[in-house]
Amino acid sequence: MTPVATPQTSMACSLDNDKLSSRLGRIALLAKRHLQSERQDGQTLQLQYASAATDELRSIVELERQCCPFLVFDLKEAHGAIELAITAPTDAGTSVATIFDHFRGAIADQPTRSCAGSGCGCAA
Repeated sequence: MTPVATPQTSMACSLDNDKLSSRLGRIALLAKRHLQSERQDGQTLQLQYASAATDELRSIVELERQCCPFLVFDLKEAHGAIELAITAPTDAGTSVATIFDHFRGAIADQPTRSCAGSGCGCAA
């Protein structure tokens, strides 16, 4: 099921600038060290990591669920790897690329400050 942002789950990350920069750095390092493949299908990004990333990835996903409740995270182990599917709301529009770039490790230390300054990268 593809999420839709509602007033209760608006597309806004709750992290401040410092915490956001730190989190993006952590995600980028994880991607650099362990990301094996990626595939985007519409509003869903599929990421596959080496199994050595399991604990760190679980930790990051738990934190991301708290600060970005508008994203749906599905984490599973398969074929000696760990797979993460991230689904953005249908109304994320073109900002989905920026949101997903963070998880690809493409944007490590330059948080995007749109969406009322939230850093989520959306163009709300």
